[in-house]
Amino acid sequence: MKMKMTFGLMTLMFSSVSCTMMPHRDYLSEMEHEESSFYRPNEDFPVIGGDTGKISESRSERRRRTPASAYDRRDQLTRDYLHDELRALESRQPEGSIELYEKYKNQLGSNSEKIYFLKLPVYERKDYLLSKGLIKTEARSYLETDEQFEQRQGQVMLGMNKDDVMGTLGKPARVEVAGNPSFENERWLYQRNGASKYIYFESGRVEGWD
Repeated sequence: MKMKMTFGLMTLMFSSVSCTMMPHRDYLSEMEHEESSFYRPNEDFPVIGGDTGKISESRSERRRRTPASAYDRRDQLTRDYLHDELRALESRQPEGSIELYEKYKNQLGSNSEKIYFLKLPVYERKDYLLSKGLIKTEARSYLETDEQFEQRQGQVMLGMNKDDVMGTLGKPARVEVAGNPSFENERWLYQRNGASKYIYFESGRVEGWD
């Protein structure tokens, strides 16, 4: 009786260890290592006109007729989710902020990076492209006079979008957001030689300044 119990225990342990040591295998890898042989053209069957005589298949052909593994299904679900999220973000972009994205989206790489870019505040997107080396740094003279700066301030017009303002005055010293950020009601602060200037935005467009 004791010998039978010992033998049963050893069998259980062996089965347990065998299960934990089994390698990960999916359907496609099994198909690629199958040992069954193909019939040989002109030997096992006649070849007729239009028959290529091909006796193997490509990986893509094999994938099309092979059930997806659990890993493949999860990977595809992730790609589908990122694709849908990106399309939703693109459709919600304010009119004045989509132009920069459209110009550089093919250089942003993966859908994940494009999603990251579109979730940045509009006034940070150009800096991101600069940091990636996708656009050249806009050179501004460090010797710009107060009069030259005032001339640039005078170029700000009602209705301008935030990209236009940043292209004219540069990056603001501070950005204050009123309410829900998606409404783009903001106040931008510019400072020079102790003087301050505020630009007010409603729905992403210039509504005034002081």
